[in-house]
Amino acid sequence: MLFSKRANALGLTLECGVCGALYTSFGSGGKVDYLFSPACVAELKRTLALLKGAGIPYRVIGGGSNLLLPDEGYRGALVTLRRLSDVKICGNTVTADAGAKLPTLARIAAHASLSGVEFACGIPGVVGGAVATNAGAFDERLSDVLVAVCVLTEDGKTEVLTPKDLNMTHHFAMLPKGCVVLSAVLSLKTGEKRQIEETMRSMTERRAATQPRERSAGSVFRRVGETPAAIYIEKTGLKGLRIGGAELSKVHCNFIVNKGGATTADFFAVAEQVKKSVFDLCSVRLTYEVERICSPKRT
Repeated sequence: MLFSKRANALGLTLECGVCGALYTSFGSGGKVDYLFSPACVAELKRTLALLKGAGIPYRVIGGGSNLLLPDEGYRGALVTLRRLSDVKICGNTVTADAGAKLPTLARIAAHASLSGVEFACGIPGVVGGAVATNAGAFDERLSDVLVAVCVLTEDGKTEVLTPKDLNMTHHFAMLPKGCVVLSAVLSLKTGEKRQIEETMRSMTERRAATQPRERSAGSVFRRVGETPAAIYIEKTGLKGLRIGGAELSKVHCNFIVNKGGATTADFFAVAEQVKKSVFDLCSVRLTYEVERICSPKRT
């Protein structure tokens, strides 16, 4: 109660005992002790300073599209960047806050007749996560148009980094330890609005035809070198494998979908069986692309 009063006194947006399943795309996870939803960078800084001062473990999250929360709940604080979602355009330069949804970014760019982020139209994530994973689709990636990234460092300072600083590769960016992505600056090209929108429609249709529509955490496993994990998973014949409410998608075998009431334990029970089968058949060790957040120990 004292902690909540301190947060309110600082003008912070705090909820207690929220359902963690509401904050991940897969839809699993127990209650979270504290959820902060800062509306600006200044509020984010005050939030992190309060949590550090109080010794409360925390995680900063974006859209929750590639992470899973513990079923027993998260004994700490989650800080969601969903409200930091502005997208600004100046000429061919787009500055997008970390919490801006990728499909929204693509639509705003298209409306301004700017080309370069059409690939983002169907990716269920936000800009901050896209920077951290160098998100992409249809052989295009964020690093193709990224100019700069503004981050909040572990000591509370803002810093501007370039793609070269981040050493961006497939699904990875080398962000400084403990930093939080605040925004990304993109350099796009002027295009014909109708053609840009047509490209986005085509991409959306292709995704709908090849990826499941049920709730998921996105791709479960990383590529093995240049080979998609699905190539190996397909050989196991495990499509449709269901444990509890989690099912290995019949549409795309590198997705595990929530068929209703799935737990995080269900998800990983399916995933671990897939990993074992791939290794037994192909002698290939798959690694996770999704992140499992563990509940910190509270003293």
